[in-house]
Amino acid sequence: MRTLDYQERVMKALDTYLAELKTQKAKADQVEAVAAANPGIEIPIPDFAAATWEELRKQTGFLPTRLDKKTKDPIPFSERKDGIGRSVPNITLKVPTGGGKTYLAVNSISRILGSYIGSNSGFVLWIVPNEAIYTQTLRRLKDRQDPYRQVLDRAAAGRVKIMEKNDRLDRRDIDANLCVMVLMLQSANRETQDSLKMFRDRGDVHGFTPIAQQDKHAELLEAIPNLSTYDHGDAVVPWAMVKDSLGNALRIIRPIVVVDEGQKAVSELAFKTLYGFNPSFVLELTATPKDVAPSATKTGRYANLLVEVTGKELDQEGMIKMPLNLDPRQSSDWHSTLDVGVTKLREVQAAAEAYEADGGDYIRPIMLVQVERTGDDQREGGFIHALDVMDRLKQLGFDEAEVAIKTAQRNDLKEPENQDLLSPTNRVRVIITKQALQEGWDCPFAYVLCSLAASSNMSAMTQLVGRILRQPYAHKTDVPILDECHVVTHHAGTSDVIKAIKDGLEKDGLSDLVVTTPGGEGSGSKTGIARDVARRDIFDQKDIYLPKVLWVEASETRDFDYDTDLLSQIDWTNFKPDEMVKKLPANPTEVTSQLQRFSLSGPDGKIVNEDGDVISESMVFDPVFVTRSISDIVPNAFTARGIVSDLLVALDGVGYDAEKRGKHAGLILTELRKALEAMRSATAEALFRSLVGSGEIQFRLRVDGRNWQMPSKDITLQPSNSAPLLNDKHQPMAKSLFELNYRADFNDDEAKVAVHLDGAATVTWWHRNVARHQYGLQGWRRGRIYPDFVFAASTANGGKRLVALETKGDQLAGNLDTAYKKSVLDVLTDGFAWEHTPPAGQMQLVNDDGSVVECALVLMSDIDAKLPDLIDP
Repeated sequence: MRTLDYQERVMKALDTYLAELKTQKAKADQVEAVAAANPGIEIPIPDFAAATWEELRKQTGFLPTRLDKKTKDPIPFSERKDGIGRSVPNITLKVPTGGGKTYLAVNSISRILGSYIGSNSGFVLWIVPNEAIYTQTLRRLKDRQDPYRQVLDRAAAGRVKIMEKNDRLDRRDIDANLCVMVLMLQSANRETQDSLKMFRDRGDVHGFTPIAQQDKHAELLEAIPNLSTYDHGDAVVPWAMVKDSLGNALRIIRPIVVVDEGQKAVSELAFKTLYGFNPSFVLELTATPKDVAPSATKTGRYANLLVEVTGKELDQEGMIKMPLNLDPRQSSDWHSTLDVGVTKLREVQAAAEAYEADGGDYIRPIMLVQVERTGDDQREGGFIHALDVMDRLKQLGFDEAEVAIKTAQRNDLKEPENQDLLSPTNRVRVIITKQALQEGWDCPFAYVLCSLAASSNMSAMTQLVGRILRQPYAHKTDVPILDECHVVTHHAGTSDVIKAIKDGLEKDGLSDLVVTTPGGEGSGSKTGIARDVARRDIFDQKDIYLPKVLWVEASETRDFDYDTDLLSQIDWTNFKPDEMVKKLPANPTEVTSQLQRFSLSGPDGKIVNEDGDVISESMVFDPVFVTRSISDIVPNAFTARGIVSDLLVALDGVGYDAEKRGKHAGLILTELRKALEAMRSATAEALFRSLVGSGEIQFRLRVDGRNWQMPSKDITLQPSNSAPLLNDKHQPMAKSLFELNYRADFNDDEAKVAVHLDGAATVTWWHRNVARHQYGLQGWRRGRIYPDFVFAASTANGGKRLVALETKGDQLAGNLDTAYKKSVLDVLTDGFAWEHTPPAGQMQLVNDDGSVVECALVLMSDIDAKLPDLIDP
């Protein structure tokens, strides 16, 4: 699973936060120790979570700026206290729908355990808002082959237990494993908490409370006053006895709490229940943070927003389908509206089949149909019913197995053959619903929303918009119709539908993309479809070609493929773990338990807290688990198993016996992965350079047509009345390849480069290259490099140059990714050549003018000094 730029940004921000939090916590602990040693002196314990936030606020631009909607004042840090008044670190990650909240959650857990708590065992309470998300989360976390589960396995050296609220819970499990309990918010959020099973003595929660002695229970209650006890009326014992309940166990454990859809847990009851579990850390993930305004009786409660991911970042990474195309139909005949939706679905299907035939991923486009009625007794009365739509679809040629109905009464998606909608054996192409797919349902194959009930149920349509946004496999196909989504509505006011779509985008955390909604106010397009931008007249008939990175063999010339042509050639049998093993410390620091265990000790039976023990049966270095954990680097299982076998021999040679391997399995696996990744990177680079030298990898303009051709038109999502990008004379751009350039399409760095190019006398034309849609270069890592700009220039000696320019902000100078991109661009520039001998029967390139092609990476601080040399060296 690839790490996206915005995900890396989120994790870096979290690392910074946790480092500062750990520092402030240590200071607070020191003060608390002094206070405990001097009970006669009132010494206030500092709020380490608040102190952390204030330190980060001093770093300009680190924390997102949020203003109170009424006062317009900056929103302050909002403290959180647990059930007995202790400070609780709380942060919110704002991530739009489709942005990979689960990915961020599991990686955050790994960092919280390792960087802040300093453990690879403990307890995580993962709270979700509804059954759909509950089922999906539980399934993925239980699947040992799932990338999310593997992140947790690596964090806990393979000792992970995924639990539900009714599972047996033993203290020893928590001391020896990373236990993750998935819980629905409703299970912990009731007015009558003691009536819930989790707050009752169940008989299968062991090791958290002392034996039935009055003084021991009194001491436990003194340490943790919010534990629930039996009422004297229960006639269990005549004194306060702590219940052996799940709720009490959580209060003793002090779990890490992850709240999915955190905006749903802001009610007073939900808030008190959540923090009543005495959490050690609370991580909230939400697309739309929700604040609780202050009142006369209570202070306000705000989301402590650490990072905000924008819809634009998701779009740039290929995570969502954009643009969203709206086709509002005004006909009173719903059949014709459905027919339009089916026609669009078939267009997308044809493109998907052609894409797969050309070597692309499998995609089976699905249409969602929103109806007015679904009940068995509601078919009459002139309303559009699910069964009526089913009949119409059969008339249009759909097989019954290709249509699923998802309602409160009927759920065809639960049928065994329909459960995995991404499987090539699944036949579902249409899903009919009223509002049952509003939350938690996730299928990136959903491309078309045909709303036959928009006029009568606009709110449901608003929520269904988010169900068609996710991009299959989280990467663009470069086939426009497969990178977009479509909404067809029946007999609803266009302005009302546009507003509903905007509301839907905002509720999914994509408010920054609202301006790009086709058909929005101010748009020059009455059809609501993204607008084409033509080339300037002087470039209209010019054929412009750029070289691609190609794989060339005697009988085959094709695009270079990283996995097939490079990764498969790495000889992993050359990997020897001996050097890696020699670097392991002879006596590494033992990992302490995340949690503190309260137990009875000494003759007086006082309650003491200590690190939890690790039970012996869990202290095993599992070769099968290690083999599985490196499969993303070494794909051949037999080769990977051989590496692990060699590793075991090398470990024995340096004194790491079975017990020592078990204790430090996490450290060994981490170092093994580092060594393998280092070899993969170095070997892939050496192979790439060698293959370029031998001519098997070529970067040249070819006469057989295997070049990238500049499109004859561009696309803009900006309204026609948007502000244009102006040059240094405050006039519209004069040398851009395409006619229109809107300021909103350029960030500040891009705008600066564009102005520089437009003002250069020798530049003929320039073009801002759209990442993942246009010109890209494949190097020796997975994923292409997409230059920010392509431009043509005439040199002083009459020569011509085509330059692919990648820019980077100064903050990325020295960054490994920046260094990699620069190396690739340098290698390709040095290897560029023209091919002058055409195969028999093929014509010469139209623009075979001997242009020199150069690829370069320039830091923004060097633009003024280095860009002129790229234009005219």
